[in-house]
Amino acid sequence: MVKDVKEVPYTPLFALVKIIDIGFVTVYFFVFGIAVAKLFDYAYGVFDEKDYKRVSKFQLLLEILFHLFAIAIVAYILRNVVGAIPFPLEGVAGFEHERLREIHGGEIIGVILLFFQKNLHDKINYFVTEVFGFQHGNAEHTISM
Repeated sequence: MVKDVKEVPYTPLFALVKIIDIGFVTVYFFVFGIAVAKLFDYAYGVFDEKDYKRVSKFQLLLEILFHLFAIAIVAYILRNVVGAIPFPLEGVAGFEHERLREIHGGEIIGVILLFFQKNLHDKINYFVTEVFGFQHGNAEHTISM
């Protein structure tokens, strides 16, 4: 059975409320994303290249993939948390916060969680250098903060 979706006229007020909600959601994602990214960095600690000289490339790759897997799970949880935060303008001009696509997309939270993790950046740069021979500090081949 197809869910009956009430069509709301796309008025200027509706558009304004939607833009405000997009701003709220982006701020929530930014704040929560940075906090969680810093928690990841705290949990993983400072990357020390000397410690990884003894680790196989495969083990390092698995560690990076596990880190990315954990980020995906946290992003899913954060999307649900942000989606559950009440929007103060709910119902104005027929706007429904739960139908906002930006809540469910996850692009913003994903970028923030990836961008603000120094430990993950350092591991990926080290891995790329060791496997593909790119040199650290070469701006064309490293992830920078």
